Amino acid sequence: MRASCLEMDPSLLTPTRQTSDRGSNHIPSGDTTKEVRNTSSKLSSDGILEQSVSQMTTMLSNIVEHHGRANQRLTSLEEDLAHAKLEEEKLKATI
Repeated sequence: MRASCLEMDPSLLTPTRQTSDRGSNHIPSGDTTKEVRNTSSKLSSDGILEQSVSQMTTMLSNIVEHHGRANQRLTSLEEDLAHAKLEEEKLKATI
């Protein structure tokens, strides 16, 4: 009777994975569960980073918009002040 492939080479039971940096199958180093957790944690932190960047971009956009409105209001107040000074000068001239 012939031996099965697994009986002849037990390393066939060891999991392999494709890696983008090496471009070939290899036997994972260390604890696979730990690697999965690290990868999951990295993906989670990447997602948090993307969310933070999005929130900061929104906040910056709001600040720029608020600054624009504040600038318009300041210009309007400066124009009102200039007009009030002209009116004051006219009143002083008539007295």
